[in-house]
Amino acid sequence: MGMMPPFGPPRRSGVWTFFKMIAVFVLVVSLVMNLYLLSSNTWNSRSAQQNSIQEGDVHQTIAVIPVTGVILQPMADRFNRYMNLAEHDPNVKAIVIEVETPGGAVTPSDVMYHRIDQFKIAHPATPVIVTMGNLATSGGYYLSARADYIFAQPTTMTGNIGVLMPRYNVSGLAEKWGIHESTVTAPRVGFKNAGSMFSPETEKDNAYLQSLIDGAYLRFKKVVKDGRGAKLKHPIEQIADGRVYLAEQALAEGLVDQIGFPDEAYAYAATQAGLSRPTVVKYHEQPSLLDMFTGESKSNVPPTASGGVTVNGLNVNVDAGLLDALKTPRVLYMWQGQ
Repeated sequence: MGMMPPFGPPRRSGVWTFFKMIAVFVLVVSLVMNLYLLSSNTWNSRSAQQNSIQEGDVHQTIAVIPVTGVILQPMADRFNRYMNLAEHDPNVKAIVIEVETPGGAVTPSDVMYHRIDQFKIAHPATPVIVTMGNLATSGGYYLSARADYIFAQPTTMTGNIGVLMPRYNVSGLAEKWGIHESTVTAPRVGFKNAGSMFSPETEKDNAYLQSLIDGAYLRFKKVVKDGRGAKLKHPIEQIADGRVYLAEQALAEGLVDQIGFPDEAYAYAATQAGLSRPTVVKYHEQPSLLDMFTGESKSNVPPTASGGVTVNGLNVNVDAGLLDALKTPRVLYMWQGQ
């Protein structure tokens, strides 16, 4: 009986495993590419969905558009997509905007106001109603002012007509720790570094920054006056002093038209549009297939970086996002008391 060879014949299972891995890799790449191409044809890699709130005649649709959270540019973009969807749907006969926000940045608030204005000019027969939730303050009221009719719930807080520029000055603390700002600007004498948290405040810088928010404040007052008109019970300067109003107070000032819940806003919209059997649908967006595959939907929140620095032997943790918020003046239509 002869000796067995030290190695048997080559095993084919290893070859098959290799080819299987190649095939899986090709399938994954193909899937990703197809998802990418699919997503590129959607709204900014998002797809719009509709939740039915009330069943009725689909040709008598009331579109409910949510405005929820702090108003920043992504919200303004999403709001525009919803408005486009409603505008190009021949079955939509009325729009109800659900507002639940403390406000936010000035420009996105104004962009959303402008989008409502565009819609109303193009479709004067389509009623635009606002229904307010817990909060509809500052920028939330700003965009609401362009609606035809405003509902506030009994517990709603709204108003807060004014402008905010949060600033934090740590120049005294910096001097104590031996930190001195040496920022270089061009022109050498000017306002390029006005509002720096590391430099002592000056009357000149304060006056300059005040002029910026005064301009935004004038715009806010004009928006409210144009939108509410003769409904306001007092001069705008008396109402627009930054106060937050409870629902009954807002009604007494003419800032809202009626106290009621969302279902009452839907019924009012149906009446104004002459609908007998309305269907009520609420828009929302879901991440695209590519977003769900890559986890992109979780990246909407700007990342923050943290690290440690040592000052006179004391280790201090620094959050980059917080530091940016502290050192960068921002003009806001926003209530920070919530």
